Amino acid sequence: MIGELVEATGRDRVPPETSAHHLRHTFARRYLAQYPDDIVGLAELLGHSSLETTRLYTKPTGKQLSSRVEQIDINAYS
Repeated sequence: MIGELVEATGRDRVPPETSAHHLRHTFARRYLAQYPDDIVGLAELLGHSSLETTRLYTKPTGKQLSSRVEQIDINAYS
C-alpha cells in the first residue's frame, strides 16, 4: 500500500524507496525532536513493550554528531 501511495504522489515529492519503515522512523525522530523527554510516550505510540527498542530512535546520525562537534566552543589558540 505504501508503495502505491508513493508512486501516486510522484517521485519529485517522495523518494521512490520510501517504505512504511522509513515513515515510522521519520515519525519517531520528529516526535523526539519536538518532545525530547518523552521516550515513554513514543514507545507507547509505536507499540514497543521495551524502552530499549525505542532507544534506537534516539541514536544520533553521523551528520548530527558532526554538527554537534562543530558547535563545541573549543579553540586551541584562545
